[in-house]
Amino acid sequence: MSPKLDRKLVLCIDVGTSALKGGLIDSRGDLFSKNTISYKDWGTPDYDNWNPQIWIDALRDAVASLGGYDSIAAVSISSHGPSLVPIDKDGRPTYNAMLWLDQRNSFREGGTSYFLPKAAWLRDNHPEVYDKTSSFLSVAEYISYYLTGEKTTITSHDEFTPYIWKEEDISLYDLDPRKFPPFVKMGDIIGTVQKEPGFTTGLPQGVPVVASGSDFLASLLGTGAVSPGRVCDRAGSSEGINLCAGEKHDHPHLRQLPHVIEGYQNLSGILSSTGRLFEWYRRLSGLENSSYRQMLMGIEKTEAATGKPLFIPTLNCKGAMDFHEGVFWGLEPEQDKHHLGRAVVEAIGYSIKSVLHDFESIGYKVEELRVSGGQAKNVMWNQIKSDIIGKRILVPEIEDAELLGNACCAMVAQGEYPNLKEASEALVKVKAVYTPRWNYHDRYKEGYEHYLQVSKQLKQDFARSKK
Repeated sequence: MSPKLDRKLVLCIDVGTSALKGGLIDSRGDLFSKNTISYKDWGTPDYDNWNPQIWIDALRDAVASLGGYDSIAAVSISSHGPSLVPIDKDGRPTYNAMLWLDQRNSFREGGTSYFLPKAAWLRDNHPEVYDKTSSFLSVAEYISYYLTGEKTTITSHDEFTPYIWKEEDISLYDLDPRKFPPFVKMGDIIGTVQKEPGFTTGLPQGVPVVASGSDFLASLLGTGAVSPGRVCDRAGSSEGINLCAGEKHDHPHLRQLPHVIEGYQNLSGILSSTGRLFEWYRRLSGLENSSYRQMLMGIEKTEAATGKPLFIPTLNCKGAMDFHEGVFWGLEPEQDKHHLGRAVVEAIGYSIKSVLHDFESIGYKVEELRVSGGQAKNVMWNQIKSDIIGKRILVPEIEDAELLGNACCAMVAQGEYPNLKEASEALVKVKAVYTPRWNYHDRYKEGYEHYLQVSKQLKQDFARSKK
């Protein structure tokens, strides 16, 4: 049995789409060191032909930059998904990694798995590669296998397992069940770092590698959104507003999955383009070399919720915020780039407000949002968001919630806490709280209703124009 952490450090790794983040976290939930390794160091990312070796190289660079070698008591890894890495019997990739954002899927009606459509696509389009493939692994499972030599499939609990794969779905897709490794649960020890990968990555041989898995599940732990009514706002290139619910609900605009804590449900509103919108606006306005703070300072100088201009991210999408076929409405000659920026941030804020209304329509009174990701680090955006939605914004000490979620898994594996919920409740610490400026919120309240009316009318006009 592994010893208790005793102020030892957990190496927490989160494999993102554009970068790998690493942090060393102790048993009190304090961050010892952190670094972000951008994949751009290996050239322009090619998401359709992704070389899994990039993740191993980024892991090596993260370990080298973080320090604390002699104090690492465990390693825990989360990653984006649904993404798949096919490997042969010797652990070598048989094909490029199939990332969550590509369209290589062969769906079968009635299936619940988010992963099997990718394996089926490979079988249908490259049967010779499929035949050589011994196992399909997620990104976190692939890196864990590289370190330990143990092939596993990570789940949070049995209720979540069908969304990864189950025997009935493997049969439905007519796939070989031997290619899908056995399940372990978040907080289980997968194995220990072996000599050769330890030498390659700089990790101590014999250190236990703990299962964490999905980044969005880890972020729920890392924000403390583990009790009914708590909401995690996980923001990056896209944004997910996640409610911990005590029971199942049926709502047309909300995606429902089992929560990371068994017995609960995770209801989420997906805003697929918020991070991309910020970056697009920076390029559009010539502010790409300015910080987010500088950008938002210019926006703050314009008057809030004036009703013009408005930005509608899409005229063609119901429920989700997808930046496609968007439009500015109500442009005037005296307006400048900051007025356009105000319209963009208000559109994002109104989308979040709409998701919260959906939560409240099924009986959950939302008092606060626990934020994580890059946007959580921006003081001005946190305040503007609070003004728009009329709720408190809570910022954890460790804004990259996936890292702390990974630490929660490692603490359970090491016997520090009996389960993931207790680990999360103990380790998540809030460093900042933003409360609404009510004079601003009153204007945003009227602005939101005006926004909904204009958006509805423009979408109806757009739909008629396409007939």
